[in-house]
Amino acid sequence: ARIGEVAAADRAAPREPASEAPPARSPTVATTATGDARADYDVAYAYLIQRQYDRAEMAFRGFLQSHPRDRLVADATFWLGETYRERNRPREAAEQYLKVSTDYARSSKAPDALLKLGMALVSLGAKDQACATFAEVERKYPTASTTLRQNVDREQKRARCTA
Repeated sequence: ARIGEVAAADRAAPREPASEAPPARSPTVATTATGDARADYDVAYAYLIQRQYDRAEMAFRGFLQSHPRDRLVADATFWLGETYRERNRPREAAEQYLKVSTDYARSSKAPDALLKLGMALVSLGAKDQACATFAEVERKYPTASTTLRQNVDREQKRARCTA
């Protein structure tokens, strides 16, 4: 029973960086919102950086539910996709990346989301759709960063897309 108690305590007390006080409750969609959009986003992002992907998922979901019109929604949606990608859940990741690239096509995360969507599609065995998605990055975002364009090229080669 001791191991179960430790696991339950672990779930009840998420760890934050030493510079921040940890929340006193387990993060759930219903309880993560503080009312301060930036603070909620920062908590979620801190979980992501700490590789606590389950907690980051819940915190980003809570942020999106509590702040659906905030300027950070596109970023939070992208990072939610990353929590899925990191846990080898490409279908859920693809859904989030698609949302960013369509609903928030003008956001700074949209080009990256399109790249990641292509990568998720490759993981799902949808090579033709992935190759079309990679090509879409260049078409929709001709001024994308050199790094992003290099990443697209690398993924096109990896997927054996034909020009």
